[in-house]
Amino acid sequence: MTSSPNKAEIGIIVDAGPQLGYGHAVRCVRLARALAKENSVVVYPLSQRCKDFVTSNWGQSPISFTAEIGDCPQLPPLVITDLREAHGIMATIHRQGSRHISIHDLGLAQCHSDVAIDGSITNLFPYQAGKDRELFLGPQYMITREAVHRNKTTKTVLVTLGGGSTAYLAETVSEQLSALGLAPIMTRGFVGQSNPVSDTEFAAAMSSCSFAISGSGVTLYDLLASGVPTIAVAFDRLQLRTAEAFHQLGAVLSAGLLDRLSASPLLRCVKEMLENRPLVQRITDAGQMLVDGKGLSRVVEIVRRQLWLTSQVKTFSAC
Repeated sequence: MTSSPNKAEIGIIVDAGPQLGYGHAVRCVRLARALAKENSVVVYPLSQRCKDFVTSNWGQSPISFTAEIGDCPQLPPLVITDLREAHGIMATIHRQGSRHISIHDLGLAQCHSDVAIDGSITNLFPYQAGKDRELFLGPQYMITREAVHRNKTTKTVLVTLGGGSTAYLAETVSEQLSALGLAPIMTRGFVGQSNPVSDTEFAAAMSSCSFAISGSGVTLYDLLASGVPTIAVAFDRLQLRTAEAFHQLGAVLSAGLLDRLSASPLLRCVKEMLENRPLVQRITDAGQMLVDGKGLSRVVEIVRRQLWLTSQVKTFSAC
């Protein structure tokens, strides 16, 4: 099922890239595909890199993509935004009278939306509750992949630190793991010349790995929802807040900032994963309690409720 931008019921506006993070685009496509089972959906990538990413990875999905926001003279009645930074499109949404749902991380890029959804474990900036806006906060609203079933574990370790500038660091980590007799499975992310592992391969690695070493973006939530014990590293100080929050709640072991990561703290975390089974079980249980993997269905329900409200507003206006 595809739709033209002019006839879509729901529009999803997203930007992503090497600096912004492709997790924004990944979760928007997850949401779009779930919504498209019952509604017509169009995705608006705001940059060429984001457009290239979504069309190359999901071009055959039951959703349509438009190259630029200017291609659509009239936005759908319900618009979802997932933007790391403020953007002028917000004014267009309000001017056209579309109902607006904004998706955030860590309380960043707050705006005047009808509904704000932030699935982060913590927030850098608090949300001010208002009578004209609904808030849905906490990791139960993080849009994760479908949880995988954990099988009998092997000596493999899933190393998922993205691509681009972090790829060489993943190589170093993998060499250290190999020296311990472990078998690293290293993902390559979406950047550069390397090919990312397929979704099937990633799911298989999640199901059987002894533990994972992951960045602290969307993938970390995916791992916790599937019960994968994880050592969290941070690419920047924003991600560090996420890693530390999960660590304090007993859901991960945090190894700190990736660019400052030395062998000693990482090896200490690896040793804990290999030798301290009670700790690993507590980490797994805490992670799945915080991120239960049902965030996508919760957000879909929120969106469809808001879409129903748009029809009620139109009915009232017509009377």
